[in-house]
Amino acid sequence: MPLITALDPAPGRLGGFLLEADGRERFRISGDLCQRRNLQIGARLTAVELDALAREAGDAEAMDLAIHYLSYRPRTCMEVRRYLARHGLTIHADSAIERCVELGYLDDAAYARAFVRERIRLRPRGRPRLISELAARGVERHIAEHAVNVALAEEEVTEAELLRDAALRRVRALRDLDPPAARRRLASFLDRRGFRSGAIRDLVRELLPDDPDAGSP
Repeated sequence: MPLITALDPAPGRLGGFLLEADGRERFRISGDLCQRRNLQIGARLTAVELDALAREAGDAEAMDLAIHYLSYRPRTCMEVRRYLARHGLTIHADSAIERCVELGYLDDAAYARAFVRERIRLRPRGRPRLISELAARGVERHIAEHAVNVALAEEEVTEAELLRDAALRRVRALRDLDPPAARRRLASFLDRRGFRSGAIRDLVRELLPDDPDAGSP
């Protein structure tokens, strides 16, 4: 039967102990779990008990890290999964994410709606770009599309109005350029924001028309 050979204080914010079995296997265990199981150096556990303890300790550590990660700002399920993977807790990610969803700490749909509202208000984007940015954060496409529709309705704004807003903000910085250069810069900027090419072309022509006096004697 495996023998607990060390219970050293664990470094980092989570604290707890590093449990060592037979001088080889080491994993973090919380102080609470250590106390509840009455774990001490020299105690013996069956292999099954040791495996179960490691799983329970890993699930608890993943949950603690997930809550800490979520305390800074809202995240998606995929972002939490990636964060836990960076801490070597991939096999414990599912249980932590499931629990966070149950508690309301994780909600991809709510995250998506808030994300789109912020973009609409501060950094206007086209619908395709909004959906792709949400997809990069792990939001499923149907959830992203619904979030864009809901946010546009809540903000009482259309994609065309967002395009005009973004263009008007940018065009002020291009006033010293000649019209062809300004049009190229503006079109490129709006394209990076994810607006549709046809709508961009028409609006750029409207806001930056050719100088009718250009070339006149």
